[in-house]
Amino acid sequence: MECLGPQCASMLLEWIKEQSSSSTPLKVKGAETPSTGSRQGLLWTSLPYQEDAPAIRSPEELAGAFEHLHYAVFRRYQNQLTRAERARLDNTIRNALYKIERYVDRLEGNERKEVEHALHEVRDEVREARERAERLRLQAKRADLKLAQLGTLTPEGFEEFVAEVFEALGYEVEVVGGSGDQGADLRVKRDGLLAVVQCKYHSRGVVGSPELQKFLGTVHHTRSHKGFFVTTRTFSLAAEKFVAEHPIELIDGPRLVELVQDAIGPGSSREPEPVWF
Repeated sequence: MECLGPQCASMLLEWIKEQSSSSTPLKVKGAETPSTGSRQGLLWTSLPYQEDAPAIRSPEELAGAFEHLHYAVFRRYQNQLTRAERARLDNTIRNALYKIERYVDRLEGNERKEVEHALHEVRDEVREARERAERLRLQAKRADLKLAQLGTLTPEGFEEFVAEVFEALGYEVEVVGGSGDQGADLRVKRDGLLAVVQCKYHSRGVVGSPELQKFLGTVHHTRSHKGFFVTTRTFSLAAEKFVAEHPIELIDGPRLVELVQDAIGPGSSREPEPVWF
């Protein structure tokens, strides 16, 4: 059809309107319209634990209680907390254990044995976490007492003090100082990673980069992931620049005080404990 200017455009527009009003939507083969009543399946087999609920009433609630209990134990004993936070989590743990015990009393046969076994394991987890926390607390207290006497320690006493600080922070510590120590006084390990520690008891002056260059050789020679250089004094600017490019962490007197405080309890303005990387 020959177009007649504006009249042709008007006819085309009317045709498009008619087609759009009378046409039915296209369907893709194999596609189905979801029903409004369909729901997504549950992602978890357990129900959220209700701490204020008087009792556990179903296996799903029991599973939720165990999940909540494991997290509460981790949160309580693997983090720096205030006294109020520790008290709240202690109450949460006791409450969850009590409810689980009452639920077990209603079970019979193999089901009861399985839940009792799981309850026994989590009780062992709580006991071991408490014992470890108490052991670290006592180690930190001993380190705190020596911190007050830091100015009167001998080099050997300072090395022992540093070892107790690292133990209180959760490291496995081995004293290796003496002849043939290759510049390492301690070996410390945590999470499968090994580090060496050199303790320098200085009554005056600063630690310079030459000592750290020598210590870097010790880190590499012992195939350690990292080195900690601990001193009662401070480090020179050249020393700080040197370790910025090498796996060595500097711990001076003020930082040592912070680490002891970290081991004892929470604080508002302290930096985190030594990190691996």
